[in-house]
Amino acid sequence: MISAATRLLAVSWVAGDGIDDPRAGDDLARPDPGARSRDLAVRCHRRPCGAAAVYRISARHRRRGNGHRNGNGNGHVDLGYEPFVSIHIATYNERRVIARLLEGCAALEYKHYEVVVVDDSTDETTEILKAWQDRPRFKIVHRPNREGFKGGALQVALQHTDPKAEFVIVWDADVVPFADSIQTYLPHFFRGNGNGSGNGVNGKRKAKARAELRPEVAAVQSYQWHVLNKSESWLTEAVRAEYAGSYMVERPFQEAAGSLKMIAGTAYMIRADILRQLGWGRSLTEDWELTLRLYARGFKVVYTPYAETPAECAATFGRLARQRMRWAEGHSYNVRRSFGEIMGCRKIGLVEKLEFLFYSTYYLQSALFIFGSGCWLIAEVFLHAHVPEWTATLGWSLLLTNLLSLPLMNLSGLLLEEAPIKDFPGVLGAVATSFLLIPFQGYAALKGLVEKDEGPWYRTPKTGRITDPVHHLRRLVWLRRWLRGPRPSSRRTNQPLKVVAAPGRRGRGSRLGWVVAVALGLALAGLGIGAINAPIANAAGSSLFLHGGSPGTLDGTSPGGLIPQTMLLTTGNTRTWATTSSTMAAQTIFSTTSFTFNYTTTGVGGTANVTLTFAFSSSGTCSSPTTIAQTTTGLAAGTNSTGAFSPSSNVSVPAGSFFCLTVVVNSIGLVTLTLDYDASSSPTNLTSSQMIFIPELVLPFVGLALLAPIGARRLLSHRKSQTS
Repeated sequence: MISAATRLLAVSWVAGDGIDDPRAGDDLARPDPGARSRDLAVRCHRRPCGAAAVYRISARHRRRGNGHRNGNGNGHVDLGYEPFVSIHIATYNERRVIARLLEGCAALEYKHYEVVVVDDSTDETTEILKAWQDRPRFKIVHRPNREGFKGGALQVALQHTDPKAEFVIVWDADVVPFADSIQTYLPHFFRGNGNGSGNGVNGKRKAKARAELRPEVAAVQSYQWHVLNKSESWLTEAVRAEYAGSYMVERPFQEAAGSLKMIAGTAYMIRADILRQLGWGRSLTEDWELTLRLYARGFKVVYTPYAETPAECAATFGRLARQRMRWAEGHSYNVRRSFGEIMGCRKIGLVEKLEFLFYSTYYLQSALFIFGSGCWLIAEVFLHAHVPEWTATLGWSLLLTNLLSLPLMNLSGLLLEEAPIKDFPGVLGAVATSFLLIPFQGYAALKGLVEKDEGPWYRTPKTGRITDPVHHLRRLVWLRRWLRGPRPSSRRTNQPLKVVAAPGRRGRGSRLGWVVAVALGLALAGLGIGAINAPIANAAGSSLFLHGGSPGTLDGTSPGGLIPQTMLLTTGNTRTWATTSSTMAAQTIFSTTSFTFNYTTTGVGGTANVTLTFAFSSSGTCSSPTTIAQTTTGLAAGTNSTGAFSPSSNVSVPAGSFFCLTVVVNSIGLVTLTLDYDASSSPTNLTSSQMIFIPELVLPFVGLALLAPIGARRLLSHRKSQTS
């Protein structure tokens, strides 16, 4: 799975011309004397204060050559004709917002379109809609029930769609469209017609030639720009920042990598012929259900941030939680139903399947993260159960990376969007809401995985407030520098369109996705192989055997010699044994650890009172040692074991330390004994109940993860230099 942090890093690796912007021209940096602005007055009912207020949404249109080969000078792509577009709106008790949406639809600067509204309302919405039922272009359909919820309503809208409609736009009731919204969607369905008629003047075309449809593209999803009421509260600021991260970092990365992209319920356009043949499902997440059905038939979804659609943020936490629970339940339910079909479909590429796997646990990831992180922190901080060596470093790195990835992604989204400074505090609120939503989303996601039928649909009430003036997004210069858009295929076909899409040509974005996936895969494989083959010197329950004379050594190798080394156990005699290699990372030896000295002595009937000290030192000669555990005990003749002894408290052993065992003879009995060791017949050793030292040899593999972005960027630069 590709985490938010990985996506954010991958965005910074990509260098390109940018996602195709139908408003972008060759003269981006030059002032435009022909620019004009038009204000769309939107009536907004403020129920809390009982008065009507009018807010202005300014839509600035650049009248200039659009930079396309078929440019007509008006800032939009010339398709050679105007396809008929049907706008579908499903409403349920939307009295606060429906009027402003319909006013926005009536003000669209497009000739050939209709608006189909299907209403299930039980409030004043029905009365508001009556004023629109005789208006040209508008079709108002009332349903007596909510059968099928939103999907059912959209199916009714599809039945009332004009037969000549070629495309369908789906908008939620809280949307306020820009006047040129239709024109910003359409270019992504077509290849340029190549007639070279871009004259850079607001006026006439020199030639008429219809642009060629891209048969693999079924839908175009754009930016659900939740900014209308963003300043209403800290929560709306948080939701606004969250959407910026998703729609300006995550989804552009998906587009650049050629992975699976999800239709997101509103602010998208879909081909009418495909929608007529597939129809609408009745899932709680009809958009996700439709996405999976499209990909299973070989179609693709395109993402562009340039058809941004202003909408509301959920205004209270209760509404937000219910909304996300509906998303999580419907999402998991459809994953369970379609998992086998998607993973086994030959029309879906590997990168798209990997993205689907990421989506499969999308709403469970946060719950799993909190559970895993909580266990990690409890073990580390309270139980002092530290994992050894590089695994500890990797664990803390993953924890901190996941904690920081979401705010970093949202912050980057606002930066890429060139948002005003006052929007940035919402990043902190988004962190808080993401954690608060975890139990709700986790429960709903698990419910969707196991339930036979989905639960009821809970509508998200709207406030109707607009707190800030809204303008078209700027040129998104940073985003255009970092991301490359889809490159349409140059191949042409005159075959009739069917509900089986022709495979599109893979662009550089797809190849980049492979480069990133392979690089990360190599890094992970390297770590895994290295961890499996890491040699263990001393593991839990193993022994440190005594070797050599004076000074002696300690290691985990059982002696195989026949003649033992000896130490005469006379009063005052002292000998120290030390490990020959130092620790490679810090570790903690806990107070629950027990040590046992297993020994062999020679002598008849004698005893010796000794002090055993297990310690560590920064020196291989064990100078200035720090005691780990110590005991005073008696050694009897023959082969025996001392009683277990333990540290008085947890002991932290820094990296680069040597372990030492010192035997000091305090007194002797009637017969002098000798301590025998370093022979197969007398394998004297110190046994520990805890793993003491594991040398790790896999750290170099971590460099693969660091080299992955460098390699990807170099590869792209090399290919770019070859083609230029």
